[in-house]
Amino acid sequence: MTEMQPLLLGWTRRGTLALRRVTSERRLRAELGWVVANNLGEFCIGFVLLKVLTNLLGKQGFGEFKLAETAILFVASVLLSPIHESYLRDYYGVLDRGQGRRFGLLLVRWYAVVTVGFAALAALLSVRFAQWFDMGRWTTLAAGLVFLFLPWRILRQDILNIRRERRPQMLQNVAYLTLQVAMIWGVLSVWNATPSAALLAYAGAAAIFACVCGVPLVREVLRLPIGPPTRLMPIVWSFGIPYAALLVLQWTQGVTDRYLLKAMIDTQTVGLYVAAYQVCGIPYLLLLKVCHNLLRPIAYERGRDPQDARGLWRADRVLLGGVAVQAVLGAGMLVFYAIAGQRLLVLLTSPQFLLPTTTIVALTASRFVQSMTQSLESIFAVHHRMVNMLGFRFVGAVFTVAICWYAVRWYGIFGAAAGTLVAYTAYFLCLVLGPSGCIWLVMRARRDAREAQGA
Repeated sequence: MTEMQPLLLGWTRRGTLALRRVTSERRLRAELGWVVANNLGEFCIGFVLLKVLTNLLGKQGFGEFKLAETAILFVASVLLSPIHESYLRDYYGVLDRGQGRRFGLLLVRWYAVVTVGFAALAALLSVRFAQWFDMGRWTTLAAGLVFLFLPWRILRQDILNIRRERRPQMLQNVAYLTLQVAMIWGVLSVWNATPSAALLAYAGAAAIFACVCGVPLVREVLRLPIGPPTRLMPIVWSFGIPYAALLVLQWTQGVTDRYLLKAMIDTQTVGLYVAAYQVCGIPYLLLLKVCHNLLRPIAYERGRDPQDARGLWRADRVLLGGVAVQAVLGAGMLVFYAIAGQRLLVLLTSPQFLLPTTTIVALTASRFVQSMTQSLESIFAVHHRMVNMLGFRFVGAVFTVAICWYAVRWYGIFGAAAGTLVAYTAYFLCLVLGPSGCIWLVMRARRDAREAQGA
């Protein structure tokens, strides 16, 4: 390990210098401004929504709402992400090869089938799920309606991001989130303060923006030339499906704690824990989103050909810059949460959501390590090493389930926070130092780039 320390410090220094070079470019400075504005707006509105939900739904209702929302993310990871992520990763290659219309139509057709099919299934099973999982009668139906519309908005946002159209992405995102908060607040205040009502309002806002985002998307695809016949599925099998499995394992790592709390304690404890989880993740999720949204499209563009060693090394340097910034700024926030975490938690929720400082610090540290692991995963995506990434995620998911099971059973809500921290720390070490981990990928890319330049 001592031999690795100078190497890690050197990479961190190079990453920081690379990020400075990136942000010195005029276009990227403008992009950075829109990305920061987008994410700041998203976070400010998001915590207004947190305040509304926690105060109007209480711990029980908020817990049920978040469990339903988390389940939606799981279904999207399984059914939509293979096509979605393959399209984004090969977006520039698809256009270069004249496959834009064919791949775009495949994407749109798959989204239509999955979203409509799942919404219909959720409507049929809503009453039965309410009996099985002790939730509201119409919660599953409402969650299905959210899934019917929300993925179309997210798809449009991701395409704007990968094309680096930052201004329209920011305007659409902030407008949608503002409408979402207004509709949820109005429905809960005037009609009925239940999780199913909140989800129905959520679905209403998503439906409006599914039309705003989905219709232009389909028109853009149809305007593209047909292009030559080609096989589109190889990248889905080699990249998309492993990426979907990766998201499922990531989901397992990220939400095992709350489902164990639901199974072993109750839904109120879930609501209390998830509210603190969101508040403790403020700086880390914000840093992750800014770096991810700004740097991933650049890395994908520069490393579009995994056989181009110099392109891969250029992409790696951009991503390492983001990792370095997250590490430095994120470490400083731990001290802030140790001092002011309780006051911030009550400010953004309500006094009934107060937790001990030890739990808050453990949750904050786990969110810090979690954000670092998610940032490092982009390196595997650029190198098309999703199978390697999948192996690491599987090990991390096993760690999380095993550790959190016993930690929640023995220590309750503090055990969930501490267990998640231990599991993510073990996963981070595997990700960096394990066989074919980040260190070895970056070293190989740098060596190959130098050899290619010398030749």
